[in-house]
Amino acid sequence: MKKVTIQSFLQATFPAYQLSHKLPLYQIKAVGKLMRCRTESLGGHSVYCENGHLNGVWYNSCKHRSCPQCNRIQMENWLQQTQDRVLDCPHHHWVFTLPHRLHPVWHYNRALCQTFLFQAVRETLLTLCNDKRYLAAKPAAILALHTWARNLTFHPHIHCLISHGGLDGNGHWQTPTRKSFLPAKVMMQLFRGKYLSKLRLALKNNELKVPQGDTPQTLTNLFNKWGRLDWVVHCAKTYAHGNGVVKYLSRYIRGGAIKNNQLLKFTETNVRISYQSHQTERREFLTLSHQDLIQRILAHIALPKKPQYQYMGLYHSRCVQKLNQARAEWGQIAVSKSNAIKWQELMEQGQQATCCKECGQPLSRLVKLNMGVIRQSEIQLH
Repeated sequence: MKKVTIQSFLQATFPAYQLSHKLPLYQIKAVGKLMRCRTESLGGHSVYCENGHLNGVWYNSCKHRSCPQCNRIQMENWLQQTQDRVLDCPHHHWVFTLPHRLHPVWHYNRALCQTFLFQAVRETLLTLCNDKRYLAAKPAAILALHTWARNLTFHPHIHCLISHGGLDGNGHWQTPTRKSFLPAKVMMQLFRGKYLSKLRLALKNNELKVPQGDTPQTLTNLFNKWGRLDWVVHCAKTYAHGNGVVKYLSRYIRGGAIKNNQLLKFTETNVRISYQSHQTERREFLTLSHQDLIQRILAHIALPKKPQYQYMGLYHSRCVQKLNQARAEWGQIAVSKSNAIKWQELMEQGQQATCCKECGQPLSRLVKLNMGVIRQSEIQLH
């Protein structure tokens, strides 16, 4: 029995779903790419060794950020480049989460709310880190957006990896005044206020689409209510370094919310998936209808031209000189440009053959397929 994948599931179910649902163009385009990834329709390349022996044909990848079956090279390159710049110092891992009652506003204003979420987290951190009561220095941080929970329900939150300390105006490394760095309660209140103030201003300027069933006044009441309630800002224990969190984040920088190995069974009516539960810390199972799984996949399609992560402070590309000052204080060499990972290296990591089956020479050449010629030859053969 052929193993079920996200691609095979969408190929079998999405055309009928699309006929009965009105979808934004970016989602239609994205699913189209996922369904054609590594198929003949995208073209391909022949693989040759140094002696010119043919070792197979590879169809091209779609390279969409939400595709679970390609993007491996991009993920590995991001991981290598990010680990190469991470400071060899303690780091904190914080998670800023939006309340579920604000999710409908996000669904009607995806791009705007994503921008507001990044801005609110970034401004919260910079405001507190500039405060002499906590640090009075520029930290190094990475922000990464996830819109899903482990069971693929809608759950927008930002992971923040931030250094325990920062570089002051005189170029010296400063350690926070508190062991826990920034107080969670203060972070929550400031983050909450900044995000809601952006929503209120957008509503006032008629830039916010009002969800069906709501009015500007009901939204105002909702924002006022959630301005008094606690939001969730999770602060994990301090890590001795940041590489572990960077490795975790790299799995979701590209590749979408659900991976192929999570799909266990695909029937005419349902799909069975697995996920690692935060609550039970065990592998859990979930049976969904075709429509439910499609909707969960669509909810987490990356928005065009909207980054899923941001470098902040010393990790920002404009702060390389200051980052190198901080690295020198921690006994690290200056940041240099990382060499991009080649496809041969990736094959070796996956224990795939990188040498010719006929002569043993390395596979070294990719030749673009002329699909028109191939189709013509197929017609002649028949």
